[in-house]
Amino acid sequence: MEDLLTLLEVYYQCAALAEAHQLTQIERFACNETYQQAKRLFLDGPLQHPGSILTPEQNTQAYLRFKSWEIENADLVAMLRSH
Repeated sequence: MEDLLTLLEVYYQCAALAEAHQLTQIERFACNETYQQAKRLFLDGPLQHPGSILTPEQNTQAYLRFKSWEIENADLVAMLRSH
């Protein structure tokens, strides 16, 4: 869980900077990689590891699980976004 929270804190900070147009293209790519890593943590087994190939269905499943987690943990998400 700690890995997830660390990744999400970085991702939310990146997202805020990206919305403010304060990131370079390289930084945006790095932020996207952080998001992809966080999203993978909602999958099982070897699919959690960076570099594993996800099918479109697995990617969608990871996204939906992540979004459900955000809804269920709205207070924690707000706190992470505020850092």
